[in-house]
Amino acid sequence: MLRGLDETGVAVAASVAACLALAPRAAHADTRAIVAVDTYVATTPDGRATDVADLAVSARLDWRSDDGARSVVADWVERESLIGDEPRRELQELGYTERGIAHLTLRAGRFRAPGGFWLIVDGAGVALRTDLVEAGVYAGSRAFTSSRTDTLLSSSPHPLPLVGASVVARGQTTQAELAYTYTYDRVDIDLGGTADGAPGSTVRSIRQPEQYVDAEVVSQLSEHVFASAGGDVGNRYLITYPTDPSHLGDDPTLDKIYFGSQEAFALVDGTTGRLRLSATAAILHASLDARGAGDPMAAAALAPLTGSFGEATLRARYRPIPELRLDARYRARVRTDHSREQRGQVSGVLRIGVLEAALMIGADLEHTGTTAPGFVRERSLLYRASVARKTPVTELTLGAAAVAALGDEVSLTPGDDDQRAPYTLEARSYAFIDAFAHTRGYFGGVDAELDLHGEGLRVLAQIGWSR
Repeated sequence: MLRGLDETGVAVAASVAACLALAPRAAHADTRAIVAVDTYVATTPDGRATDVADLAVSARLDWRSDDGARSVVADWVERESLIGDEPRRELQELGYTERGIAHLTLRAGRFRAPGGFWLIVDGAGVALRTDLVEAGVYAGSRAFTSSRTDTLLSSSPHPLPLVGASVVARGQTTQAELAYTYTYDRVDIDLGGTADGAPGSTVRSIRQPEQYVDAEVVSQLSEHVFASAGGDVGNRYLITYPTDPSHLGDDPTLDKIYFGSQEAFALVDGTTGRLRLSATAAILHASLDARGAGDPMAAAALAPLTGSFGEATLRARYRPIPELRLDARYRARVRTDHSREQRGQVSGVLRIGVLEAALMIGADLEHTGTTAPGFVRERSLLYRASVARKTPVTELTLGAAAVAALGDEVSLTPGDDDQRAPYTLEARSYAFIDAFAHTRGYFGGVDAELDLHGEGLRVLAQIGWSR
């Protein structure tokens, strides 16, 4: 159950009030707020017990002066388990931005660091801006570790320094951004015992430096063509647990690879008449450890694993009449172990008055290039069908969807028909109902999924208020 405000909640409420009090009064300030409560419940496959049950409260406040020179942002999420699991409380943003000083932008509080990484800093930043360029620096303490543990708003604070710089160049049709961040992370390694974090479990924390670089370019090539490209690189950790019987009592080892993870992408999107076309290409590389900790059999099984692949996606959207939307997509992915994945799907949505019918059908084909245990060829059929009634204030959708096995994607262990091989996607067919309504700033909805093979029920309900 939700408990009363703890010291973290009191600090958050006081900080929000202080930011708004310090912000200069504006006659026509723009204030936007949203508060939502949602609960998620999932049953076990036999439907006799609750596998997941939690209640979440989220709130976001955006305040901006009428001239746009000053702004305040607060974003808080609290998720409490109803069955005794560990709660999660996150203050994701609480910052003040000042742009009223000529050629300067000042930021203070908890804010997101520039770039494509999920890095949030408790500190301050300053940027020098002109009509074409804005360059700045920021520094403080990293708010969350990579495992999303709060470093400061906790009973045992452990600050992690973070510094960085960014530059943004803007033209009439093009914008480019480059950001660099140097910080530290705290990596928790479970050394065994009871469940992670429970009494009796042994966890070793290691403080590691990290570096991140992010770049992106966005351009409006013409009135109907848009393009973007970018890339980012960051650190990667390799944690090796001993599997050699003679070393089972040894601690796991951690190796750090600077810029061991890289990603690059490019996107082109354009329209011509009633047709919209887009193409995307991406390359991702991540260093993985397949040494098997000295065990030759484990090393041989893990050697083919790779975290690197390249993919390309094509998409076409066509609206022959205002009431009908057609969509076709194709994605191809190639990994460095020579395995290939292909997915194609077509869909259509027909809207007549307040009634809407939708249908999607596709196929997912995987050609595995490795012989590691548990990896098998996979061919899946994808489909989704639904009917809906939508008005300006209510929506109700009923339908069914599936990822249905067509081939040998499921590999069963000898003598056990209920277990599937590791690393394979379980086929699932389910019926669903989505309901949503809003009026006078209040909103609420329910999303429910019922497995058609009796494998359980999932329900997400939410209610909230926005202004």
